[in-house]
Amino acid sequence: MAMSDDVPDSGMAFRDLVQGLVDANLEREPGRALRVTKREAASLVATDADVAVTIQMLPGARRAPGTVLVHDGRDPWAEIVVRAESIGLLELAATPLRFDLPDVMTSDGRDVVRKLLRGRIRVHGMLRHLGTVRRLSMLLSAR
Repeated sequence: MAMSDDVPDSGMAFRDLVQGLVDANLEREPGRALRVTKREAASLVATDADVAVTIQMLPGARRAPGTVLVHDGRDPWAEIVVRAESIGLLELAATPLRFDLPDVMTSDGRDVVRKLLRGRIRVHGMLRHLGTVRRLSMLLSAR
């Protein structure tokens, strides 16, 4: 099956969406950039659109804000890889957090945890790199 001509456009749109979300969250709460304290990467894969982006977190100097870069494609060396349909990735960004993880005290948080348990959202490397998962959640959370 041949890939359609609009795949590069959807990849750029996905990257721009993730970059815009991260930028808006860092602008709204600049203190979030101070929590980027180690070099790490996370890839987000939208399985239904066959596109991926990598969020690279780079620490700043001591007590200086870190930098967050969003690139097209999946990084094979990323500490974590989040795979879900596009809507599932958006739900992750909209989920309220508690301790930088989905808040199970809210219905949205319980829905996301249910999807994680059922495999509709997969986070490869979650147990080994829970800190990375928490920092990624903090960067993507619109709440």
